[in-house]
Amino acid sequence: MKKKSLILLMFIPFLAGCTKTEELYADYAYKSSNFMENYYTEHNGVDQLKVASTNSFNLHENYGYNSTNSLKYVRPEDNPEGYPWSESVENYSNEYGRHNNLTSIDSSFAYGYLSKLYDGRVRCEGKYELSRVQLDRGGYATFFPKKLNNYRLFAFSLRGATDYYKDNLPTPFGNSTGKVPCKIDINIKFYKHILNSDQYDVVDLKLSDVEIPADAGGSTNLVTVYLAEDNDDGTRTLLYSPITETVAMSFDFTLKNDIPGLSDDSKAESDHHFAVMLYEVLFPKSTWR
Repeated sequence: MKKKSLILLMFIPFLAGCTKTEELYADYAYKSSNFMENYYTEHNGVDQLKVASTNSFNLHENYGYNSTNSLKYVRPEDNPEGYPWSESVENYSNEYGRHNNLTSIDSSFAYGYLSKLYDGRVRCEGKYELSRVQLDRGGYATFFPKKLNNYRLFAFSLRGATDYYKDNLPTPFGNSTGKVPCKIDINIKFYKHILNSDQYDVVDLKLSDVEIPADAGGSTNLVTVYLAEDNDDGTRTLLYSPITETVAMSFDFTLKNDIPGLSDDSKAESDHHFAVMLYEVLFPKSTWR
């Protein structure tokens, strides 16, 4: 049977977690009231890896992913207990993220600064800096504590933010509710070690014109990724192999909105700066070894 078109499915809102940032970074690093002091630009040695090959997939809006305000694009078999996406602080134990986060799947994800991306919390409880990682266009990269053995999907939640507030200026995206989104292009790379070598194969997923809320407080979007192929008979075959054996990942982006005086580069001399606030990375029902 002939197959074609690797695709990305689903794009849905999410709020994310709170955890400690003091574990690896002393003196309250990345918790400053100064927007510019909170950019996390670490690549933790991943950018120094020797790459043998890169397999890139272009994923497009309307064909590959969708934006919604509900869980309707998450398939019932991926949420068999019917957990709600988010409710309240009091109902945290009954939420989807709490039962699908990486920390609950494997305790090795519970340590270090980036453990905040694996804790599954869907509300910040006012601890804003403790709940997300602030990124400029260069993004971040990290090794996983274990190798990905099996998975059904992966997901990440995020929003945009600017430092316009410091000059008491209105958000460039229209209002403070997140109803006027910004657009970004996203690259997510997964690294797989080649046995008996010092090299790595890379799977590069490119997401074009992704809409996310910006300057929207706690309102975030979740990108849920199913890797699949469309068959000639109209059916779809899920592919688990593209990112199995993954030992590391990286995330970077480009702001698509052309707004004078706003830069997505934290090192650029600009009146104002943009950041992606990354809240959570999920591999529900995955196994690691």
